[in-house]
Amino acid sequence: MSAEKNKELVDRMVKALNEHVIEGMEEYWAEDMVWYGPAGIGTLYGVKGFQDGQQRPFLKAFPDKEAHEEIRIAEGDYVASSGYVSATHLGEWLGIPPTGKEVQIRYMDFWRIEDGKLKENWVLIDILDFMQQVGYDPFAALKAAEGEK
Repeated sequence: MSAEKNKELVDRMVKALNEHVIEGMEEYWAEDMVWYGPAGIGTLYGVKGFQDGQQRPFLKAFPDKEAHEEIRIAEGDYVASSGYVSATHLGEWLGIPPTGKEVQIRYMDFWRIEDGKLKENWVLIDILDFMQQVGYDPFAALKAAEGEK
C-alpha cells in the first residue's frame, strides 16, 4: 500500500479507538499483530492480547478518553504519530488507584503495515508525567529507595 493509504488505515483505526471500539479491531490489525508497549504494560501478542492487555484496562481507567493527534507522518510501510490523550482518571491504571483528576497523557506510536493491516506497533507513553499529574513523585520514590540501601 502507498504511504497515503497507510495513513488512512491508521486514521480509521484511531477514529475507532476514539469511539471506544474494542470488538472489531480485526478490521485494522493483523490477527498476529504485536504491540510493543512501555514498562508496566509490556509486549502484547495478537488482537485479543491487545484488547485484553491495553484497550480494556485503559478504557476502564479512562472511560472518557479521547486521543488528540498532533503529528502523523508516513513513509513506505510505516506510519508514526504523536499526540496526547485527554481523560479523567476514574479507574486503576498501572497499579495507581483512581484519582478523579483530569490528565493529558502524551504518546508516540510507530506502526508497520503488512498486507493492508497493522502488523506491529511500537508505543511510547509518558507514564512518569501521568504519575506526576495524579500526585505521585516517581523521582522522590527513586531517591527514597536509593537511601534505603
